Formats: sequence, C-alpha cells, structure tokens
Amino acid sequence: MDIGIIGAGRVGCAFGIGLKNSNFSVSGVYSKSDKSQIYLNKKLKGRYANDLKDTIENSKIILMTVPDDSIGAVAKRIVTNIPQKFLHSKIFIHLSGAMSSEVLEPLRGMGGHIASLHPAQTFADKENGWKGLYDIYYGFEGCKEAEDNILKIVKAFRGKIVHVDRGDKPLYHMAACIISNYTVTLSHIAQEILKSIGIEQSSAREIFVPLIMNTVYNIQKYGSVDALTGPIARGDCSVVKEHLRALGSLKPKMGNIYKVLGNATVDLALEKESISDEEAKKIKNLFLS
Repeated sequence: MDIGIIGAGRVGCAFGIGLKNSNFSVSGVYSKSDKSQIYLNKKLKGRYANDLKDTIENSKIILMTVPDDSIGAVAKRIVTNIPQKFLHSKIFIHLSGAMSSEVLEPLRGMGGHIASLHPAQTFADKENGWKGLYDIYYGFEGCKEAEDNILKIVKAFRGKIVHVDRGDKPLYHMAACIISNYTVTLSHIAQEILKSIGIEQSSAREIFVPLIMNTVYNIQKYGSVDALTGPIARGDCSVVKEHLRALGSLKPKMGNIYKVLGNATVDLALEKESISDEEAKKIKNLFLS
C-alpha cells in the first residue's frame, strides 16, 4: 500500500514517521515549504522530490495533512494540474476534524475516492508526534473504498474507528476542541490566578499536573458524572461564596468563566444526584450576583 503525504507540518510528520515505523510504504512527500519537506524526507530516510504530481502518481492513498483552509485549494490545484488518469481510483483523505470529505468533491469527480479521517489526538511537535497515533480513536467519514484501506492503517496503530456523519463533523470537532484546547486554556487561567497571589509560574504549572492527571484517570475509570468532586458536587454554598468574593481581585473575564462553568457543574452535580434541587437553586442564585 503506497501512501503519499501532502503537507509536512506536525500532523504530516506524525503520519509519515508513524506509517514508516508500522511498515507501510511512504511513496512521496510534498509540501509548499521546502524546509518542512526536507525535514520529513530525512526522518523517513527517503529521496522524495518535492513535487505534487510525482507524489500523487506514485501513491495509491494520498493523505492531505494541510491546514483546513487549504484543503479545498489543494484539491482544486490537483484537479487542474494533474491528468485524470493519475487520479482515477486513487484514495484522497484529509485529516481535518471539522470539515467533511465534501471539500474533496472535485477529486471524486475525477474518479477518486474521498474521505476524512481525524485522529482524536493533539500533536505538539514534529519529532515525537507519531507516538500519539497509537491506541486512540479516529473519526471517519467517507466512502466505502476509502474506509477499507483506512482500516488497515488504523489497525496498525492499534486504533479504533468512530463513524461521523458529514453534517456532524463540526460538532464532533467542537467536542474535541473543548476537551483538548480548552483544557489548556483553563490550565493557563488557573496558573494566572496562582501567579496573582505570588506563586512563581514554574511552580504554578507543576502544582496542577498531578491534579489534571488524576482527574483524567477518574473520568476514564468512572465517567464524567461520577468523577465530579469539589464544593459544587457537595452543595457547599459557603465555599462558592468565598470563591465569588475573591473574584473581585481578578479580571472580569475570569469571573465570567467561573460562573458559566459553575452553572454547568451544578447541572452535572444534579445528574450525579449528589445535591438536591434546593441546593442547586441556591448555588445558581449565587452566580447571578
């Protein structure tokens, strides 16, 4: 199975290195950045020309690991510049979480098979990103021909497929962003609060790591509802009052975030049945002040 890669950023490098380490044949690498293409070339110990046409001609499967707003333009460029005989029966897969395979329709019109595959993972660097491809879920949407081949790749990574309808891709990706990106944002906010009371940044970051890791463990073991702990889960109005009082010394946006998440946490505590309706009402009234 010859696999070509278009785009040599963090995701492209992760898949290129991961595929090679899983004994797949990487048949070409193309990137608009010569520097990125050379980097991945070296990692793969390959001699691939930085040529779009060569990459597609030599590949059965083409992974389009480019930014979301470039996928459509790349598809149009391929259709415009490469003869149909080199596109027919090829499998084109983009890695966007938010966009469906619809953006690749011009390629389907040339006889190609199209799909989208999104690894539910975050890739922070080019060097080690490939390690995150293993033992995770992959959101798939696309045609049967593409799925049959994608399954071989996902199985090699010991992964699992979750099917996502075309129209549901934005919601699927939003959920991934909330759990990944917003966890980083909340961590930063918490660090800023600790810095405001004189705790050094390096210490502020380290303080929360065990807490975050254990929270993730509890979610994995018990589920999000039963993993909930803390003052709201206990119906402890006095602690929430103290939090709200202390918010006066912080930026207004932090208070808004605390209240919005607090209201959502009250609903979760009700679902857990750890607080009564009356306790929930009292806490929610505090957030209105």
